[in-house]
Amino acid sequence: MQMLRSFAPNAFAYGLASWSWLGIQDKTPRFTTAFGDVFLESLDGWWLLDTIEGTLTLRWSNAVDLYAELDSPAGREEILLEDILVEALGRGVTPGDDEVLAFMPHPAAGGRLSAESCSPLRFELALSLAGQVHGELLRAAAQAPSPMLWAGEPAGRAPEPQPQHAGWPAEEQHAVWAAEEQHAGWAAQPEPAPSPWASTPAAGPSWFPLSH
Repeated sequence: MQMLRSFAPNAFAYGLASWSWLGIQDKTPRFTTAFGDVFLESLDGWWLLDTIEGTLTLRWSNAVDLYAELDSPAGREEILLEDILVEALGRGVTPGDDEVLAFMPHPAAGGRLSAESCSPLRFELALSLAGQVHGELLRAAAQAPSPMLWAGEPAGRAPEPQPQHAGWPAEEQHAVWAAEEQHAGWAAQPEPAPSPWASTPAAGPSWFPLSH
């Protein structure tokens, strides 16, 4: 299978909608890894949306540097996660043309970054759910009370327990079902207008198909 994957503009638009808090609005998605991490292009260069870490980083000034790093041993291991991909394929876990491999539950919500945790999932759903997970975790962190607020508690009295987030990992399957229902309505909408400079996608080199 291809280690770099491409999807329709409306699939990118749906999946990236839950990442608006990360500042992706002026960047054009081009392709992804087999695990759904997204490579985006802007006037500044090439960006990597790491859906596992929940980060958006300007990493390459041009496509030549991008492909050179992806072709290196370090790039294949750290960005493309080649070792995990090979193991997952060996277990018979193969994504379809419209799917990526998703870690269930998401590593940010306590899941494991391993082949045993990989499941094929529609690309736009996997990308959307990952954005929701990171967004919820950031909101929960922002709402957590400061330890300084507990300084006035009498000795021996524990602070009141805080409510737990009721999302992933315990409810990840329900989240997938809800996303699929939402996606059914989204798919009926017309595709968004392309970016003025989005008509010339960068073509990946021929050495990206995975070979055993």
